[in-house]
Amino acid sequence: MSERARVARDALTGAILGTLCAVAAHLLGVQQLLRRPDLSLYLPSAIAGAILGVTRLRSLLWFFGGTLALLCILVAYTPLARHNARDFVRRDGIPVNVDAVVVLSAGFTSDGLMRSETLDRLLSGLALAGRGTPNLMVSRERQSTRTGPITDSADLQEITTMLGSRANIIFVDSIRTTRTEALRMREIARQHRWNTVAVVTSPMHSSRACATFEAVGFKVVCAPAVLRQSGLDPRSTPEDRFRAFRSWLYERFATDEYRRRGWIR
Repeated sequence: MSERARVARDALTGAILGTLCAVAAHLLGVQQLLRRPDLSLYLPSAIAGAILGVTRLRSLLWFFGGTLALLCILVAYTPLARHNARDFVRRDGIPVNVDAVVVLSAGFTSDGLMRSETLDRLLSGLALAGRGTPNLMVSRERQSTRTGPITDSADLQEITTMLGSRANIIFVDSIRTTRTEALRMREIARQHRWNTVAVVTSPMHSSRACATFEAVGFKVVCAPAVLRQSGLDPRSTPEDRFRAFRSWLYERFATDEYRRRGWIR
């Protein structure tokens, strides 16, 4: 085999391995740590892999690829994600006397509809409010794009109207992070003299979210939403377990960041 053919073969092998590493990392939730859902790392990983493939560092591709492959097998076939989640789920029981129910957002789609996780949180919050709490604060997101602003406002309004909720619903704007949600809702709560709130969010997000609301002065009852395909049930499918692992990985880094910034203890 000529030198040129060998280099081409090694570059192609490296590109394939780099791409597969990116696919596995995406499946495990590494990419979402960048908080850039519009960013795709497949092509950059292929280029980086091709470059490494023709150097003495090509063994790194096999090392990272093998590590990611092993982790994918563990997540898919073992209760790893469910066990990791235990320290991140906080459940205080069904609240009895709270001033308001707080429903946190989980983002929206590019066409302005709620993500399924956001919908699950909203449905759980509405059900909780229907048990006797008259006030409901719901996060509402907005994003500026080249074609104009995108928001899930209309979708939120349609769902709450369709369900015929009798709660006093206040939609809270200017939401970017859990921290900004807590600060904006604190402003509204002070105007109404609300002190105790039931925070409704995804199970894996509950510990950090409730701690964040407590840090800004709320008395909090943590009430995780009923989340479909959460991956926390022993009967979960591999796809659900990957979803749970992605949530755990994100919360692991986000919790460390919030502690480092002093936003939670």
